[in-house]
Formats: sequence, structure tokens, C-alpha cells
Amino acid sequence: MASKGNPILSQVLVLLLATAFLVLGGKCSGENDKSPTSSNALSKLCADVDFPHLCEEIIKGASDAKNATQMAIQALSLRATHAKALALKLGSTASGYLKSSLDTCAEVYDDAVDSLQTSLDNIQGGDKGALFSNLSAVVTDIVTCDDTIKGGDEDPHAVLAKSNKVMKKLGSNCLALADEIHF
Repeated sequence: MASKGNPILSQVLVLLLATAFLVLGGKCSGENDKSPTSSNALSKLCADVDFPHLCEEIIKGASDAKNATQMAIQALSLRATHAKALALKLGSTASGYLKSSLDTCAEVYDDAVDSLQTSLDNIQGGDKGALFSNLSAVVTDIVTCDDTIKGGDEDPHAVLAKSNKVMKKLGSNCLALADEIHF
């Protein structure tokens, strides 16, 4: 405790306490612990998405909302790349309506992969508006494929429809996670 006769020591003590408070600022109590690497923080990030279980699986190890969004975008990009390869493979031996719909799906999957790469660039550039625009375009691309294959009963249509269902969920989660990014 400072003595009444030493005002400088009292001022230094007050300054040290104020600095300690600013530096620690509630971290000891855990109030500011928002580390998304904890399962609780991941759950919080995924709480407002449409498909939280899928979200939590995809963003394991994320350090923050930005990193979680990047991980979700990369997962969707990988899925779209595989769907494109499948559509091209199936389309190479198809004919008529089936070939046409598979070619359309391959084209929109390619567009989706490009938009996803641009989305990653948008995150790096801090452009939230463009990020939302590109992620919305991806969901639209997937819906376009769905609309194209709805009329077919052939087996490849069912395979792509199943893949599209998962990709739409991932796309929805990407949009929700992107909303959590603060540039």
C-alpha cells in the first residue's frame, strides 16, 4: 500500500492497475474468450446456420468466423469440383436430354467453382458485398442444375440431385458464416 507521503508511488500504482485492467480486460473471467477453436465457440458460430451439424463438421479447427467461412467455401468447392467431374464423366456416354442436362450441370458447377474461388479472394480483400454476391451465385448455379435434371428419371439425375442437396446446404451455411465476418 502506498504511503500518504509518496504521491508518485500512488500514481504509479494506479497506472499499473489501469494498464493491467486494459490488457487483461475480463479475460481472467472468460468473458472475452471467443476462441472458435473450442467446441463451444464452434457451436456459437454454427448456431445461426440452417445446417449446424454439417457446419460443425466442416469448420473444425477454425480460428475465427473468417477462417470458418474459408473452410466452408473450400469444402463446397471440393464438392462442386467432384460433381463437375461426375457430370462430365456421365455426359461423355449419354445422349439426348440426359447429355444436355449433364452438360448444363457441368457448366454451372464450373461457374460455381470459379465463384467460390472469387469468394475466397473477396474475403482476403475485405469485400463483404462481393462475397455475398458470389456465394449467392453459387447457390443459384446449383439450383440451375437441379432445375435442369428435374425432368429426368435416369440414374445420373438422382446422383447429381443428391449431391446438389448437400451443396445447397453447404452454400446456405457459407452465406450464414460470411455474415459473421467483421472486416
